[in-house]
Amino acid sequence: MAHYSPFNKKSIQDIDVDDLKDLRQSVEGWYIEYKRETPNAVAIAKSISAFANTYGGWLFIGIAEESKERSVAGDFLGVPRCDVDPSLQRLRKAATDLLNPTPHFETKVLWGPSTDIGLSADNAVICVWVPQSISAPHVHKTGQIYRRVSDASEPKPESDRFVLDQLWRRADEIKQYHRNWYEQDPELSENEENRPYIRLMLIAEPWGERDVWINADNEDICTALSKTTGVSAIPFDNFYTLGDELIGRQLNGNDPHNLTLTWRLRRSLVSDVIIPLPLLLPNSLDALELDLAGYVNTQRFIDVLKKYQTSTIRIVDINYLFNILIGVAEIQERLCALANWSGNYFLKVKLLNSWRTVPFVDVVEILDRFEKYGPPMCLDSTIALPRQTGPEKYFEISRQSDIEQHEARMLLQALNMFTPLALSYGIPDWLPHDQDGLEQPYYSLLQAAGRRALELQKRR
Repeated sequence: MAHYSPFNKKSIQDIDVDDLKDLRQSVEGWYIEYKRETPNAVAIAKSISAFANTYGGWLFIGIAEESKERSVAGDFLGVPRCDVDPSLQRLRKAATDLLNPTPHFETKVLWGPSTDIGLSADNAVICVWVPQSISAPHVHKTGQIYRRVSDASEPKPESDRFVLDQLWRRADEIKQYHRNWYEQDPELSENEENRPYIRLMLIAEPWGERDVWINADNEDICTALSKTTGVSAIPFDNFYTLGDELIGRQLNGNDPHNLTLTWRLRRSLVSDVIIPLPLLLPNSLDALELDLAGYVNTQRFIDVLKKYQTSTIRIVDINYLFNILIGVAEIQERLCALANWSGNYFLKVKLLNSWRTVPFVDVVEILDRFEKYGPPMCLDSTIALPRQTGPEKYFEISRQSDIEQHEARMLLQALNMFTPLALSYGIPDWLPHDQDGLEQPYYSLLQAAGRRALELQKRR
């Protein structure tokens, strides 16, 4: 969705105080509203909801219009330093308390001095950007639904039934988009129809209210996918474009005809990551010992299966999964940088062909739970978390921007991605390491199991 900007297409994150001079040619109306000083909460909510309900727009606090006849920016008075923080708090509280649902908006404070616009050093202009909202209409606490109208400086209450119906239906298109995407599972060959796969659906902005675009050439994107430095490398070595997607595949050591580890990327920072999982179909439990040779707790796992008289054996080896997720977090971080995306991203997980499979994790504390409660078994062929398909039905993955250490941020992102997968397979999403005798953090145990899995994978 394209968004209007009075600053030569710059986003609110990219503007600086000298860009404000462009407002001398920007007339108040559909997309712009000027306020000399911070309005009361009721007026703030009215302005924000009107932009969200119409085409989106910009509210500037600390700017007086030139005149009623020419309603462009005139005097850049600014908001005094002592009033800036209270003004920002009033903005957030007004939107939260007085609007239902609360629309998305972003703010930026631009401090003087600026000789171009005459803004003094101790004053600032508060810029508020409100995108057109997919979750419209946003209803004011007065019961009114406000919209911007042409060159009017103030929002107007809407009562036209046709316009209101259009607002209610605005989300239909984006909901259909997510429904279609959810249903587009990879096509599998005859040999792959029973093999389990994980499909990670990654998206930066599920509602489409902010422009997200990777404005980089294919060479830079391929580098982001193939880079081998980092916490956990999952380099892709085969690249090509397919329609509006760039495809990265891991072919080294794999049959190119098979669906191997694959990253399907759209420039809108929407990705499908397909992870194949090893499926073991031993003739007997004793034969399973050969398939899992090299792991530390193989015999313990076999003993658990014997205890619960597991006869038909479909074992999914998910030990290397956590290390793969660290690599996914690494690559996603690089792609976010290419898109200049500073926000979090969102995840949906699908297990494909998981019917009647039992997971194996080479962590003794997990096997202790298996022994106590019985090994978990996937009862459905396809499992999705979250289950629904709307734009609000994703797990939010925090990029942990407040943590300086890169390795720690990647581990935390991987753990957040691991949670829905663990819940889908019936294994713990977390084990506390400061009690119950667990001497190492859960992520450390998972990483160690992953290293053993990679060695075993080479031998397979």
